[in-house]
Amino acid sequence: MGGLSPALLFLMQALLLIAGPFLLWRLGGGRHIAPMVVIQILFGVALGPSLLGRMVPDLWGVLFAPAALAPLSGLALLAVVFFAFLTGLHLDPADFRGRGGAFATVALSSMIVPTLLGGALGWWLAGAFPEMTGTHATPGLFAAGFGICVGVTALPVLGAILREMDLLGDRVGRLALGYAAVNDALLWLLITAVLAWASADGASDGGGGWAVARVGLLGFAYVGVTVLIVRPLLDRLLERVAPEGRMGDTAVVVTCAALLSSAAVTELIGLHYILGAFVAGTAMPRRYAAAILDRLEHFSTLILLPFFFTLTGLKVTLTLDDPAQWTVFALATVATLAGKMAGTSLPARLTGESWPDALRLGTLMPCKGLMEVIVLTVLLEAGVLSGACFSAMVLMAVAVTALTQPMTRLAGWWRPAGAASAAAAGGRNGGM
Repeated sequence: MGGLSPALLFLMQALLLIAGPFLLWRLGGGRHIAPMVVIQILFGVALGPSLLGRMVPDLWGVLFAPAALAPLSGLALLAVVFFAFLTGLHLDPADFRGRGGAFATVALSSMIVPTLLGGALGWWLAGAFPEMTGTHATPGLFAAGFGICVGVTALPVLGAILREMDLLGDRVGRLALGYAAVNDALLWLLITAVLAWASADGASDGGGGWAVARVGLLGFAYVGVTVLIVRPLLDRLLERVAPEGRMGDTAVVVTCAALLSSAAVTELIGLHYILGAFVAGTAMPRRYAAAILDRLEHFSTLILLPFFFTLTGLKVTLTLDDPAQWTVFALATVATLAGKMAGTSLPARLTGESWPDALRLGTLMPCKGLMEVIVLTVLLEAGVLSGACFSAMVLMAVAVTALTQPMTRLAGWWRPAGAASAAAAGGRNGGM
């Protein structure tokens, strides 16, 4: 196969990455077991050095050599940008009016509680298994990075799961997306702090603290400009180029230009392009949301997204006889489930949600996938995590994401005595 042209090699890769996971999910019964994104990541792991690379190394070397993967990287980035935008488009900020205090309490708790629990676990792991720490990590730095990994909720993947479960139009689904959006905003501030810590480790000039403050101020300013200036401009512009809500070619280009510009701005100020893509989605006029989704959603989720998830799986190297790797996987999984569920369900119940709804919110928030993998990649490249820890945490992300659907369905079925009256009271006190 060494004589394959670059075009033929790319077409073979694209066919395998797009059709393979979908056929497993649709025809192989995978849709009854896990979300499609989990199948896509596992498919990528199977194509990586841990399985296909060991079974048929010659074929693997041709299909997935580093040079052969370069053309796929741009598609993977584009997939993430579009999917984050579409997730933001599904989220209507008007859904959260009248829930300010309760919403903020649950959103913050759902990130802070698991992050602190993960940080404590990371501190212990740094001493018990020092090979899990990266080349540039102190125990404190590793603990901070590990805690963030435990606290992450994957906003785009959560949107995919909610879509597959027909919960995007449900009140609980919209609340979960809102909590995840707050989690993501906090996430990039925390990641910025950790990276500043890593780069300024041992310095005494306070540059790391200023970097965090600068990113935070620029982020708040960007959101303010988007809400006060960009959103009204987009409203008037789309009214001219998309009369009666019809998304023609000009309207699609305007939408994509706004999306890519927003992603570029947040990447420039240090808040990552995914957050900018999500903000662009929330800023689009709501009356055009259905038309934009109709034009962009299926292509983005079914054609582009497999490239990102598969490329992620190719980075995973599993050592089956390494007890440290499996210990990290098991403990991180338990910490994620316990921290996310407790940090979401308990404050949700205390702020007026019924037990079934509070538990459903708690079971949705451990969802990892996309955002987790991005965070892990950033920390791996910064020398905070080792390759073995990266692989273990990717498996953790797959496991908790696979559990999201069955746990949420189970929480929806469970109806304790008095749940109906509590739900009615919650709807009267905090309905949207």
